[in-house]
Amino acid sequence: MSKPRPLIGLVAVSLLLAGGLSGCGVAGTDFHPGVAAQVGDRTVSVSEVDSTATSYCSAIEGQLQSDNQVLPMRYLRGGVAGQLALLSAAQQLAAEKGVEAGRQYDQKVAELESAVASLPEDQQDAVIKIESSSTYISGVEQAVGEQVLRDQGVRSAQSSDSIAAGQKAFSQWLDDQDVSIDPQFGVEIKNAQAVPTDTSVSYALGDTATKADAEQPDPAYAGGLPDSHRCG
Repeated sequence: MSKPRPLIGLVAVSLLLAGGLSGCGVAGTDFHPGVAAQVGDRTVSVSEVDSTATSYCSAIEGQLQSDNQVLPMRYLRGGVAGQLALLSAAQQLAAEKGVEAGRQYDQKVAELESAVASLPEDQQDAVIKIESSSTYISGVEQAVGEQVLRDQGVRSAQSSDSIAAGQKAFSQWLDDQDVSIDPQFGVEIKNAQAVPTDTSVSYALGDTATKADAEQPDPAYAGGLPDSHRCG
């Protein structure tokens, strides 16, 4: 994968870091050990978050290095935790409504499979899962929205109307479910989006840790973190 930029989204401007994540926490007392997120009657494990974030980092690390970017791994872990929670929610909604994500999602997955074919399998899986997740969620929302409008007697709705109806249905589903993310990840679900939050119960200490954990981390400080705590 000699030219990664056209193939996968640059993390610094991707969904994983939108708005920046803040805080450095420990597991919340309401969570069982090993559970990163509770989504309806399903869970997302800490091991899945960690393995996905690590493999995703490995896949884009060369890209980050060529752009002189270094990121604290907790940014990736938080973004991955939030996105996997949303993905799980969309999968459950799709199953309940009997819909599929549709052709655009299938095309996105096919494009990603071709783009990352030279990567190790774990990196392929991580990139495809994360980079296709938003397309999956959007596809489910549109399919659900079309169903909602049909039930209301609307037979030729515009795609924008279907999407709006589906987004509303997805938000309502999330509101009706038990959806929560372990505070250590510094992210929560609001308005059907994974957004930064200050739910962490511990704080970064020291100049290096504090600046590396800022909303827009200084690459020089992030680069001073141990290898296992940074990407790039």
